[in-house]
Amino acid sequence: MLLCLTSLFGASSLSAQAPSGDAAADPLPTASADPAPPDPRLEEARERFAQGIELARSGNCEGAISEFETSYALVPRPNTLYNIAQCQEQLNRYDLAILYYEQYLNLAPADAEDRPTVEASMRALRNLLGIIVVASNVAAEVWVGGRVVGVAPGEVPIPGGRHRVEVRADGYIPVVREVEVAARQRVELSVELERPQQTTIEQTTIEQTVIEDRGIAPTLFYSGLGLTGATAAVGLGFGVRALILRNDQRAVNPLAYDEMARIREDAKRAARIADVFFLTAGVFAVGTLVVYFLTDFSDEEPDTSTARLRLRPSFSLAGGGLSLEGSF
Repeated sequence: MLLCLTSLFGASSLSAQAPSGDAAADPLPTASADPAPPDPRLEEARERFAQGIELARSGNCEGAISEFETSYALVPRPNTLYNIAQCQEQLNRYDLAILYYEQYLNLAPADAEDRPTVEASMRALRNLLGIIVVASNVAAEVWVGGRVVGVAPGEVPIPGGRHRVEVRADGYIPVVREVEVAARQRVELSVELERPQQTTIEQTTIEQTVIEDRGIAPTLFYSGLGLTGATAAVGLGFGVRALILRNDQRAVNPLAYDEMARIREDAKRAARIADVFFLTAGVFAVGTLVVYFLTDFSDEEPDTSTARLRLRPSFSLAGGGLSLEGSF
């Protein structure tokens, strides 16, 4: 025997029941000359059962049921099932009380003295139940009071009164109905479960390539700067030549008309060429200034592989020019 008590649960008629046929047996192992070591599972089951008795006496049947169920899982004894049934009856869960009474009778001896009493209690509890006949389009669970009370389609016994009945199935939207049923009454409930609507969200990814405008490379600015300086230098050279020729003209014999005419023509030609190069240098200077404001000088690193420009001015009595050499 696990434990044999006959005290009442508080003011209720619940009692801790020992299984018939073994009532005369000692619930605890008797001492002997060589006592066996205690079974830890048996000790814990005894403690759980005693705790369940105390909770039931104080009116906490929910806590008592938890202790009784743990005790029964450790050491299955009929009297534990009997006390669970009585707690379920106190909580008005008549369907569960009947279920545990049936399990108790299945484990109890066939000639148990309390069998007629338990069977009478089961008949009385069945008279307190109503039946909800649930029809559904798919197999589902029927929930009442936060627990599963049956399946659909099928008949679900439930204590009389108004109940919030919820029908659940995997992959379907639950259906909730308020149902009022009286004892020994049959109420039909038809529900149709629907699958949730599937919303397809298409995600469009727009890829944008951001091109960073870092301005003009410094090479162009330096090239313009070089061209400006080179053309100005060539113009300056021809200007100096024109001045020299004019000085030479003054030193020539005034009677040497041909020589003076030649020198005068060479001076004019050199002056015109100087003007052209000065004008070109001015254009290059303006362009280089514009490029300067558009050039990105950040992260500038010397690169031996960059483009190179080389200007070579050339002078002669017949004129002058620039030769441009580049490497890329």
